[in-house]
Amino acid sequence: MTCLTINAQKLIIGFYNCENFYDTVHQRQVIDEEFLPNSAKHYSSRLFEKKLAHIAGNIYALSKLEHLEGLAFIGLAEIENRKVLEQVIAHPIIAKYHYKIIHFDSPDPRGIDVALLYAPSHFVPYQYKPIPLTQGPHTSDFPTRDILYVKGQLDHLWVHVFVNHWPSRRGGQAASSSRRNWASQVLKHQIDSILLVDPGSTILVMGDFNDNPTDKSLLALSLFNPFLEHFYKGDGSLAFGDSWHLFDQILTSKNLKGDNSDLSIYKSIIYKNDSLLEKSGLYKGYPKRTWMGDQFNNGYSDHFPVALILSLKKAENPLK
Repeated sequence: MTCLTINAQKLIIGFYNCENFYDTVHQRQVIDEEFLPNSAKHYSSRLFEKKLAHIAGNIYALSKLEHLEGLAFIGLAEIENRKVLEQVIAHPIIAKYHYKIIHFDSPDPRGIDVALLYAPSHFVPYQYKPIPLTQGPHTSDFPTRDILYVKGQLDHLWVHVFVNHWPSRRGGQAASSSRRNWASQVLKHQIDSILLVDPGSTILVMGDFNDNPTDKSLLALSLFNPFLEHFYKGDGSLAFGDSWHLFDQILTSKNLKGDNSDLSIYKSIIYKNDSLLEKSGLYKGYPKRTWMGDQFNNGYSDHFPVALILSLKKAENPLK
């Protein structure tokens, strides 16, 4: 799919599930004992530094797509706290981009949150907040990751960004689907409220949805999904049960489909290279994950990162 705007600037936005990106310090009221030095994993500062380098390295790789320089912003999932994010943005390989952090602690029992890293040269946040999923019929049913909402200017164009990590498929897809459908309802309510005030608003929804593009929860959002074509080709961002799945996606409002708007979609990417793949064994060709049980696998994540390259006309919009 190519929707190139003539004489437009290209920008990269991304999303990455970092797979259990913990520090080595116990955090109160968080089930993080599995990732401590005295655990069965023997998770040490040395192993943390390797994990840190892999995360920063992938952010750097995404920032160089299409020979561009730097991400406008990237959503992250499965990060334990702000401290690990501070070490990511300070890593020498990406420190030159001066990324900033938007993060809230979520009620997830394991302490894994979502966050947004952004480059102030391209994105200026105006307001942001967590949107809890523990409300309505699920007030006390399941503590899980909040949705992160950020409104800001993407090179002078107002956008609404939602970073998601929806409830997992633990217990099976069918048994757990109601929780993701509820997450979808909460998100759709937020989007509909924005569009009711301004039908021309630009919406960017990214995350690990634990559902594929054709599942009910994502179809209910009534957004444009540039990753649908990847799914129909059999491409995925993670694999299990001898099947590829595309849980990691970036969806947009429908006004980004064409080339007549200020912002349009140039290309959607499931990012993978040789270093991100298992080279041999039962999981050959799968994402090279950090752990195989309690054995350190020196991998990156059990998910591939995804990205959208956007074409942006150079035009300033009034405050909305």
